[in-house]
Formats: sequence, structure tokens, C-alpha cells
Amino acid sequence: MLKNRVILAMDKYIPLEILSEIESEVYGLKIGLPLVLDLGLEKVRNLVKEVNIEEIIVDFKLADIGYVMKSVVEKMLFADSFIAHSFIGVKGSLDELKSYLDEKEKGLYLVASMSHSGWNNSFLSYIKEVIKEINPKGIVIGATKTDLISSFKREFPSIKIISPGVGVQGASYGDAICAGADFEIIGRSIYTAKDPVNQLKSINKIIEDRVMNCKGRVPK
Repeated sequence: MLKNRVILAMDKYIPLEILSEIESEVYGLKIGLPLVLDLGLEKVRNLVKEVNIEEIIVDFKLADIGYVMKSVVEKMLFADSFIAHSFIGVKGSLDELKSYLDEKEKGLYLVASMSHSGWNNSFLSYIKEVIKEINPKGIVIGATKTDLISSFKREFPSIKIISPGVGVQGASYGDAICAGADFEIIGRSIYTAKDPVNQLKSINKIIEDRVMNCKGRVPK
């Protein structure tokens, strides 16, 4: 049985009774800014603390000086990890954020490439240098960029890769994992479904079958 490789993107409210049903079907939850703006910080905090999930990731795609990013993160320390943009550079920014998160025993994911068609990959060499210097817990690469996923996995084999853009944005279930990602981030395909629980179970089965076929075995 393929271990759960789905991170549920929560940009919209999902009732606790549904989250409780699917907690065994997902690896993690990715909390988006729209959800926090809709519910408020305390309601989000109270919602996720009731769910038994391996990793809670806050995805505000932080992109500022270190002081400002730390001011945001300190209000959401109920989460396990945070996503920031890598193009903002190291000194006075990501170095301070990484140091703060290390102190709090929290993880940092850096965006290497987004999933939408307008993303510009011409500064990838700079992003790779930032990743090397910061050594984050993980990298975010759009599932629509499978060549990049494979390339980054070869260059950074010990760093976790998580991939958004699966389903509504065009990538097929299992594409990113077959290319080398550790987890696929899926949101609208699940939370807009009439039956999110069975939809997620179906997606997990598709991913399992796809990965068994593309790799010939269940990945460790």
C-alpha cells in the first residue's frame, strides 16, 4: 500500500466532521491565506488542532525582510512549517526567518517554481544558490513542471519536494510523484467535490496505481 502522498490545500473552509474522516487519507494540510481571512486566525487554529495530521503547513508565500516574516510566523506557531519565496534572497531576509524557525523547531519550504504558466524560470540558477545556502526542509515546485521536479530531486536528493497544481491546474494525479516529488498538493478537486471523502479516496487510488506503474514498485 502506497503511503499517503496527498497534502490537502485548505484555501476554503472544510468542516471538522469532514476533516476527521479524511485525516487518515492525507499526509498534511496546507493552510492558505484565503482561509485565514475568511475564518480568522483563532478559528483556523482551533480547527486544525482537532485533526490528527502529520504536518500543518502555512502557505502565505512569505516574501519580505526577516523582521516582517518573523512577525507573521510568530502568530501561527501552531503550524509545523511555513512556505516562503526563495527569490527574496538570504541576508536580512531568509537567513533570519530560517534561524527563527530553527529556534522554534519549525520547518521552512522555499518556492523554487510555481505551477502557473506565467512563472519565469530564467532565475532558477539564483534560486538554487539560495536553496543551497538556506538548506530548507523542503522545496515547492509546481506539478506542471515535471522536468524541474526531476532536476531538483537529482540536485537536492535529501530535500523534500511538495508539488501544487494537481487537478484543476492541469497536472494529472501522480505526475509529480512519478517525476520525483514526495507529495502532491491538491485542493479544489477535493473540497469542491460533492463527496470530498470519497473523492480523496479515489484520488489516492489513482496515485497509487500510477506510481506503481511508473516506478514499478512502491516508493519508500
